[in-house]
Amino acid sequence: MIQPDQIITNIGSQAKGLYESFYFRGNNTAKKQSFWLKHNLLIYRGSPQVKIESTLILFDQESGLVKTIRQEEALSLERFLNLKAGWGEGWRNFQFEFSNGGHLLVTPSRLRGRLRSESGEASWDLSLTPSRDSYYHFSKNWFYRAGFPKKKILTNDIQILFDGFIEAGGLSISGKFVGMNGHNWGTEHAYKYAYANCNQFDGETDIYFDGFSAKIALGGGLVKSPYLSCGSLRIKGSWYHFNQVHASWRHQVKKVAQKLWQGRFISESFELEFEIDGRESLWVTLLYDHPSRRQSLVHNTKFAHGELKLIRRANQKVEAVLRSDWFELETLIPGADALTEIKPPL
Repeated sequence: MIQPDQIITNIGSQAKGLYESFYFRGNNTAKKQSFWLKHNLLIYRGSPQVKIESTLILFDQESGLVKTIRQEEALSLERFLNLKAGWGEGWRNFQFEFSNGGHLLVTPSRLRGRLRSESGEASWDLSLTPSRDSYYHFSKNWFYRAGFPKKKILTNDIQILFDGFIEAGGLSISGKFVGMNGHNWGTEHAYKYAYANCNQFDGETDIYFDGFSAKIALGGGLVKSPYLSCGSLRIKGSWYHFNQVHASWRHQVKKVAQKLWQGRFISESFELEFEIDGRESLWVTLLYDHPSRRQSLVHNTKFAHGELKLIRRANQKVEAVLRSDWFELETLIPGADALTEIKPPL
């Protein structure tokens, strides 16, 4: 399979354009706080430049505060490729200094950085203890290397322990966090989607869920696909996969709304009912750039309530019922309004 932390952006990305995101999520359930650290690369279609963008979002459920600090800088493709060669082709050795003072560092054992924007400054220093367990949403390597699907997604590490501090716009959080490390890229974002993951369930350990339902634009946007869904559940080291790409249209999608995702995954032996509900949660809205220069509003929470029910198809026996108030839920809903103010980067 393709290496989960491989930097995909390269000289061949210029013709069609490419976006790429390598991000970290962490939750402190005792303090009801979360962070979301996103490092993005973007080449607009036909452009000779690469935009490096970093965004830090802090969520404090108790106070209702969300702080977002974002910084970006465009550099020539040639300079980017020289930097990439020094990183060893992988995100886990990524480092960059912005021309106006911000800096980024990603290593296998540490995250460190500082950002400056019109909204204020942000800084962080976190140690990492990775599980080194990855998850591929698509069942075959071919789907990561071919032109379809246009949006690629995987989870580089399904469970990471973080320890340290994060500060953004005057809000500081510190201590130990449990989270994950995601990686996605493509020549365009999906037309409409809901995505969720969770690795902290009530009264349970060693459980992980990750999945999505998406509609894609076809024929230059004139036609929209039915919902295409993929997902998997891991319980105590055993995986239950519902991620056969050729069968992605067969899953039952009941609802994809700005703050709600409901449906049922179906495999040969099992069904997985799910409801991820963020209607009472704290949200942030970000502006996502497409390589075509279009933009989409994307909404995200780390505090959605979710319930999963694993059912054996042969006799409809319920094998597991899992609940959590710590689902990450992200949605892109065409025409939906922003849930928070969007401020420009520096």
